[in-house]
Amino acid sequence: MSKNNISIFRKNGDMKAFIAAYDEALKLWTVPYEELMIPTRFGETHMVVAGSADAEPLILIHGMTFSATMWYPNIEMLAEKYRVYALDTIGDFGKGNVTDIIKNRQDAANWLDDVLSALRLYKAIFMGHSMGGWLCTNFAIHNSEKVEKLILLAPASGMHKITPRFFFKVYPAVVFPSETRIMKEIEWFVSPVFQPDERAKILFRQFIVSGMNCVPCIRIIPSVFADEELQNLTVKTLLLVGEHETIYNPTKMVGRAKRLMLNLTTQMIPNAGHGLSIEQHEIVNEAIKTFLKT
Repeated sequence: MSKNNISIFRKNGDMKAFIAAYDEALKLWTVPYEELMIPTRFGETHMVVAGSADAEPLILIHGMTFSATMWYPNIEMLAEKYRVYALDTIGDFGKGNVTDIIKNRQDAANWLDDVLSALRLYKAIFMGHSMGGWLCTNFAIHNSEKVEKLILLAPASGMHKITPRFFFKVYPAVVFPSETRIMKEIEWFVSPVFQPDERAKILFRQFIVSGMNCVPCIRIIPSVFADEELQNLTVKTLLLVGEHETIYNPTKMVGRAKRLMLNLTTQMIPNAGHGLSIEQHEIVNEAIKTFLKT
């Protein structure tokens, strides 16, 4: 392992502004929480932890260029019955300290294995949004015995190829960041009917500040999982996708998942785009709660 820290900050990135925006968004959490930093072979992973210490463990992994703060509309329901560990993906826009870069699928699985080991957990429920959903599925393919259940919210790529439009919408905001470009990216992701409230605006502000000051140093692009990999994945899985999903055709994505995954529950979320856990959090929370009871 390299001993040198690898920075997510741009050459003129403002770390103080980044941390302030993160902390402001974290205030949206309506439950008591603590922040932890744990060691992994890729550096220190930051996480926000809530819920009873002796409750069943639930690991949350955010979408790319978001952070653990994105779970504010869901955390109260989740922390009621679970010990929730909301990770900042190492190398993405979080508070961790990167010493080695995740470059491939095995690295990604090893990182999450290290997280479990550091938390002294043998098994947990895994829930992820977008890139986080891909990371959860990849880990379950590599280490199915360590995954109690799997909850996937608009998972990136793994079930279906991402539309080329995604790269045209996202890359200008990453390479030539400006408030306008990043806001256009957000508007493309969400449903046309979504009207952000003050809480969502605070989260989007964090997203803008992060994008202006940071560049992810994770080097893995989510791939489509092979038919055989999904067929062999027997973990009980919930797959939720918004009816106005933009990164792929939601009907085709769900269709392939249903064809290949035997232990799968699916639900299309009305009036939701890629940010379904924020846009339609009440419906999403109810679907998750129902699934976890079964």
